[in-house]
Amino acid sequence: AAERERRLQERERLIEERRQEQARLDAEERRKEQERWEQQQREHEEAERERRGSRGGSGTAAEAAILVSQRTQNPREFFRQRERSGSTSGPALPGGPPGRCPHGEVGGCGGCRGSLLTPLPAGARRPFLRYQRSLTESAFIFRRPEPPQTPPPGVSRGAPPPS
Repeated sequence: AAERERRLQERERLIEERRQEQARLDAEERRKEQERWEQQQREHEEAERERRGSRGGSGTAAEAAILVSQRTQNPREFFRQRERSGSTSGPALPGGPPGRCPHGEVGGCGGCRGSLLTPLPAGARRPFLRYQRSLTESAFIFRRPEPPQTPPPGVSRGAPPPS
């Protein structure tokens, strides 16, 4: 019994030594990682200072302010003037004078809610426009699967449908 007790104590001592050694190694690894991180931070800050210094102290905000101050006209004013003059945005679609709704009324009608559309001549096609769903929208479209269509009794699969 004394021999068994001695072996258990020896095993516990070895386990404790391994735990202490592992804790020491972990602490050393954390210290080295901390030093690497601090070194990277110093290098990053130094690179940022050099990058800021190479611009001559002027930031992008200052450069943007200079460019804006060089404009001859306020961009919003340009669109306001265009709106006041009654012109539509961009070139008119082919097929008639601008400012007509699909029903032919100048300036839009009540059914068109005042939209200014140009009717197209017969045979003319509008430019191809397509609504594209984003991946997020597509992920949230839930449809029930259509039930499989079973033929009525007495109709074989190989036979053409009756006409």
